[in-house]
Amino acid sequence: MKRSLLLFLSLFALFALAFVAYTTDTQASATDMKQVAAPPSDFAQLQMPDAAEAGVRSQAAMVPVTLEMGKDGLWHWQGELGVDASQEASLMVFAPEAGSWELTVQRPNDKSVSLKDSSRLADVQHQVTSLSLGEEAGYPADVYLFDRPQAGMWQVAVTATGANAKSGEAIDGYIVVSTDSSYQAFSHLAHYNLLVGNQIGFVSYVYDARANGETGVPTATANVIREASLVVTGPNGDQSKYNMVAGRDGQFRADFVAREAGDYTAQVMLKGVSPEGLPFLRTSEHVFPVIDSDLTIARDAVQGRNIGDGIMQLDVMVASSKALATVQVAAEVWGQDAAGNPVAVAWLSGLVSPEARGDQYALPLNLDARWIALADAKGPFELRNVRIQNVDNHIPMATMKALDVETGRLPWVAYRNINSISEDMMMGQRPEALKSTANAASGAKLMLVHGYCSGSVWPTGDFTGEIVFADHDKNRSHDAFARLIDTFGDNNASSFGVVAHSQGGAASLHLYTYYWSGLDNASGSRLIQSVGTPYQGTALAGNLAILGDIFGAGCGTNFDLTYDGASLWLSNIPSWARSKVYYSTTSFNTRWWAYDYCHIATDPFLSDPDDGTTEKWSGQLSGANNMGHKKGWCHTNGMRDTAQYYDSGRNSNMNSYASR
Repeated sequence: MKRSLLLFLSLFALFALAFVAYTTDTQASATDMKQVAAPPSDFAQLQMPDAAEAGVRSQAAMVPVTLEMGKDGLWHWQGELGVDASQEASLMVFAPEAGSWELTVQRPNDKSVSLKDSSRLADVQHQVTSLSLGEEAGYPADVYLFDRPQAGMWQVAVTATGANAKSGEAIDGYIVVSTDSSYQAFSHLAHYNLLVGNQIGFVSYVYDARANGETGVPTATANVIREASLVVTGPNGDQSKYNMVAGRDGQFRADFVAREAGDYTAQVMLKGVSPEGLPFLRTSEHVFPVIDSDLTIARDAVQGRNIGDGIMQLDVMVASSKALATVQVAAEVWGQDAAGNPVAVAWLSGLVSPEARGDQYALPLNLDARWIALADAKGPFELRNVRIQNVDNHIPMATMKALDVETGRLPWVAYRNINSISEDMMMGQRPEALKSTANAASGAKLMLVHGYCSGSVWPTGDFTGEIVFADHDKNRSHDAFARLIDTFGDNNASSFGVVAHSQGGAASLHLYTYYWSGLDNASGSRLIQSVGTPYQGTALAGNLAILGDIFGAGCGTNFDLTYDGASLWLSNIPSWARSKVYYSTTSFNTRWWAYDYCHIATDPFLSDPDDGTTEKWSGQLSGANNMGHKKGWCHTNGMRDTAQYYDSGRNSNMNSYASR
């Protein structure tokens, strides 16, 4: 009997310890999330973005090559490529292996020549290279540069001669034709309602780069396009082709219905005649996710309740037939002034864990009543521009224009005289675990962070007191990347600042915005320093995804690194978080006598200046601290100029001013 009782007590104790550990871990993960808030001055930059603002500009055509078996037992393809160049043009070949295709080209009023003998052609240069976004091996490519391109229709023939062709298993590929013409294609998603069952559209047109800036929505050039098509590849690999229909102002559009969740790729192809009467050919490449969600926001008034310390919890009620994990929620709070006119109070956001309430879920947003005092506002209150987004790709799951808020009696701090914004008004209450280790000098470190699909990049000899984050050769969303940085910091430092390369900069900013971490304990001049980070995305994400449909995914598609994904992500990053970032951009050295680039394979897809991955314009972060642009440094190893992370002068400067 005593043994049975002892066994029972022992098992009960183990169960109790396990339960305590579980609840402690659950509470810790919840308190790690910040309650994000921002002033009304941030409202404009925190709106749901317009998909047209994130369009892809293209000066190239990525033409699919489908090989067919000939009578000679070899695999062949032939086609016409419109070239509207005046000074420069290039052909880039993506085949199963470098050099596995032989190209024969016949330019207007010229004889047919084999590019196998390009070394004998005075006006053609040949390079063997590969296309990649990180430091992975990439897709093999042969590039042919033409100094005197001879504008017009080129006849191009391909014969596969590689090992695959000899085995009877030739793999298709692409030929990319790029010119220096000022006429480019502009293509974009029609909207971001990327849900299963929705109709998804693409809009495309031609514009003149000489009359338009490198950002924003360009003005269409009419009467160029004669034929426009859209090819969509679904998550299961099935392809569908749609003819794009002409609309107003020279714009063309096609729509399709997404039948399943997953990653989609899309290619727009435009054919026509330029205003100068030359053949026009451009494509643009896109990758985007479609999510399966039936989440809806209840139209009932949001119930607000005082949970202490001057905080009101506002429960946004939602319904979903599917299991609901952590989501990203954002909304503007509005009240009234003494005259009864609408007055903006604050923007609320954060990563929210749903709370089951009967057949619905509550998504709690915390409103510090000091925001009400600061705005000198009173009720009735409402939430405007409410949106719920997927954490990993920021696709909107549901939106609502406005919801009434029932607050009851406001916390007493709502009536105080508040003249400034404190840290806890923007981030919520700092967890006790962080308070106890704040500014512990022995644990203060500088974390060196790499980027997408990368190995170690930073020369540690340029830094002091550093710890090196390592998640090599991986493809992560900004959120997953950020949580790994957080875990590494927890295990190696009580406080840390960051020096980051490429995607590591965006992931670090994401961490600082949404999670409590050692970043919040750091002291010093510059909390997050980055080099070559595509804060506004890169066109290469779409091109690589298209190639992945044929040759395999490589490191995998990453929507956060596209123009669209970056735009959606940035629409939730407030000014106080951006202000902690100090960023630098670089590009290739320019030489008047030569064709300039950082990477010859990425150059056709990027607008100059660029570092081979990140364009100068897309590396800008509004509201952050621009530390300048330097020529002569490229994104990573294997490019024409030295990798930007080897700049010892900049590294020394970042080390000196880094927070730790």
